[in-house]
Amino acid sequence: MTVDVPVTLVWLAPESPDGEQSRALTAWARAHGVRLGLPHEEKPPRTISVDARLAEDVEKLLDRVRDAIAGRDADAADRGLAAAESALRAHPELPQASFLMAEVERARSSRFRRVPPLDEEAADRAWLRAEALDGGRVAGVAEGMAAGHPADAAVALDPLPVAATLWVDGRTAPSGLAVLSTRAGPHALVVTWDSAPIWAGWIEAPAGSSTVHIAIPTPPPCSSGDVGLAHLVGGAVAAEQVRCHSWVAALPGPRPASVLLATCEGGGCGTLLEWSAPSPGSWAWTPPARPVRTGWPTWATWGLVGAGAVVATGVVLVASGVLQPSPTETRFVSGGVRAQ
Repeated sequence: MTVDVPVTLVWLAPESPDGEQSRALTAWARAHGVRLGLPHEEKPPRTISVDARLAEDVEKLLDRVRDAIAGRDADAADRGLAAAESALRAHPELPQASFLMAEVERARSSRFRRVPPLDEEAADRAWLRAEALDGGRVAGVAEGMAAGHPADAAVALDPLPVAATLWVDGRTAPSGLAVLSTRAGPHALVVTWDSAPIWAGWIEAPAGSSTVHIAIPTPPPCSSGDVGLAHLVGGAVAAEQVRCHSWVAALPGPRPASVLLATCEGGGCGTLLEWSAPSPGSWAWTPPARPVRTGWPTWATWGLVGAGAVVATGVVLVASGVLQPSPTETRFVSGGVRAQ
């Protein structure tokens, strides 16, 4: 009895395989004793609920801070700034979290410029942090801008599930983004699934290059989100983040009715090899790469059955007298011709 091993097929091409390519895949599976199957769909992780009232509360705190700054009340301004920042730090999933945090930093900059004890350096730092969050804006009445701009920053990110979307400071990032080019300072990162947040957090991007690890739920092995991380790099399959135990990467081959296949285990894949579909009239048999049958071989059973059939047929023919010579048969013997 043949036992087909289930193997996940990952088709690395935008268009689905055509009829000839499908025949080639089927022939490859039969020759290797496996059963190809598509990646299973993954379920979205638990989402984070968003309370829009939190943004209104922060807006009210900012209004109080501005009133305190106008009244030169340092203690009230500092308390309001601390409360607003704490609320936003606890809820980076808010769509307007980065915008509100930028306004908190600008209010802090005004506080250090206008309310004793004054601190011009702290005011500049706060203004630069606000610009890193929302890209900057023109200074309002009684506001002072910093002399420079935030330094450039490049943040390396962990790969995300295929179905997930990354948001940086309230804006969507390109799909498959590996390095985030931004400005040095705070940033709010949100990962959504079907528009619902599943992970959110604040990062502090330093000037230059850095790496951020996003601890979001990973997709199940052999799911579309898992094997979907595989891609082609220079004619080879790159799949460092894939966790599927056994899968096959395939794509159209260089000739009609051919495909390129590579067997993979986890994040490692072999070389892509071409496999062609057999011609419709071909009777060629390709042995499997590894034995899949045990016990008495089938060919031996059929061989014995064939031999037994020949013997049985011979017995019937002899018994019926078919093989006996005819009584009128002419025989040639020494001395002449004799009929019997």
